[in-house]
Amino acid sequence: MLKQKLLWLPLSLYLASIIPIIWWDLDWHLANYWYQLEGQQWALRYFWLTQKIVHDGGHDLAVGLYIIVLLLYSFSFKSRLLGKYKGGLAYLSLSLPLATLTVSLFKRLTTVDCPWSVIDFGGQHEYQSWFTSLWSPIADAGHCFPSGHASSAYMFFGVYFFSRHYWPKQSAFILAFIISMGLIFGFDQQIRGAHYLSHDLSSAFICWLVSWFIWHIRVNTWAK
Repeated sequence: MLKQKLLWLPLSLYLASIIPIIWWDLDWHLANYWYQLEGQQWALRYFWLTQKIVHDGGHDLAVGLYIIVLLLYSFSFKSRLLGKYKGGLAYLSLSLPLATLTVSLFKRLTTVDCPWSVIDFGGQHEYQSWFTSLWSPIADAGHCFPSGHASSAYMFFGVYFFSRHYWPKQSAFILAFIISMGLIFGFDQQIRGAHYLSHDLSSAFICWLVSWFIWHIRVNTWAK
């Protein structure tokens, strides 16, 4: 029952948020708000905090954390302390890269422009939502959907499922922390003109689905 709830509740939340965004073009309106606020330009696109720290630094942090997971998993075969986490570390070693790689696959398969490529926001292409682009893509459009950078945080949803098994009392805090990091990464890209709100929400949902699916398969094989 709990496993199904962890699927249907996020799905319901995603649909409840994404449908109004598509229906009322909230992506465009929010991007326009940031664009106007920055003086009809993406003034924060190359700003040191948004580009170097949150974007580049956030990506490097995610890579570094995954390397730590791989090291811990390799040590778990010989360490008695880590041995009891071996099943969970195996899950993380698989779920973390698959979550972000699935987002990357969607980016390759879809042709959706970033805000900075749209005429309304200083670019060259007409605005078109990702939903419309599924059946009527614009020629030479970019590959900005969903948000790859947001997935650098949301791929760690797997840590939440890991914690439900090993540290259930801390799992809610861990989930809140992962979501907070995802919101920071996503907001950073929105104010840089790199992504719309729906791109970040979709990235979060995809990462959740992948993490949940692998957890659903793996959990019964974990060491107690």
